[in-house]
Amino acid sequence: MPTSLPSERHAIAIAREVLNWPDATARRFTTGMAFFVYEVAHGDELAVVRLGRPEQAKALADGRELMERLRPLAVPLPEILAHGMADGLPYVVMSRLPGADLGDVIHDLAPSSLRNVAEAVADAQLATARSSRGDGFGYAPTPALAPHATWTGVVRAHIERSRQRIVANGLFPPSTVAKAERLLAGHAAALARVEPIPFLHDTTTKNVIVSPTGQLSGIVDIDDLCYGDPRYPAALTTAAMLAWGGPQDYVTAWLARAGLARDGVFDFYVATFLLDFMSEHGTRFNGNETSSDPAERARLSAVYAGAVARAGGKT
Repeated sequence: MPTSLPSERHAIAIAREVLNWPDATARRFTTGMAFFVYEVAHGDELAVVRLGRPEQAKALADGRELMERLRPLAVPLPEILAHGMADGLPYVVMSRLPGADLGDVIHDLAPSSLRNVAEAVADAQLATARSSRGDGFGYAPTPALAPHATWTGVVRAHIERSRQRIVANGLFPPSTVAKAERLLAGHAAALARVEPIPFLHDTTTKNVIVSPTGQLSGIVDIDDLCYGDPRYPAALTTAAMLAWGGPQDYVTAWLARAGLARDGVFDFYVATFLLDFMSEHGTRFNGNETSSDPAERARLSAVYAGAVARAGGKT
């Protein structure tokens, strides 16, 4: 059993052992709420070490196997260099894609570069859609493990998770959730027609690595897929842009490249993800979460009310 949580010490030890980098250094990435991810360096050489708690070993293995299945489809992913256990902790070592998270550079990109990145992400999603599918919906490393019988069930579970967090944390009124639940009922017919199309569910302002020249370097943190409406990650990205500021043209270019529509259902998805952001206030994850601020909660509530109105609901 591990003697402590994953740390820079573990990342450095792994780099020394599997990469033969005796003078390795490490710094933790501050995004992501599931695993402990570090950039390790040895002179000018860089790599990434993803560490998990012992109970996350299967999730890391599933993600590694999924990446190997997606790579032949031309999904741009980092190379896997090594994997194993260290001090009782599971890890995967990957190549370091050149560049930074989209969210860190989005305001510095020229409109043409922003469009190119959006279209490259759309192409990666279209490539992922060519992977195998089954009859199930929801988040899973393989289609056979997709946990829901309908897409409606996935979205309902998403809202229910937000409801549980909001009630537990007490920072937003429970009536906030009722607005999303009414929208869910109002869009039931459209949700029932959704097919289980596989997509990368977290290609937002994070996990999308943009090179110094303004091109897509690749996509990181692939642990599983979601099976359902491929507009879901575009709606998540829209919610992130609304919540923290960002160009809506980016998502417009993504949808256009993929041939996807922005309609009332899409706006409902946006509201659902904004509700999810609200539920994260006061929730503990892996230490990367930020403190909840009253002004930020008020601003997020206002953005959520606008999204609910656009989706056809009452604010």
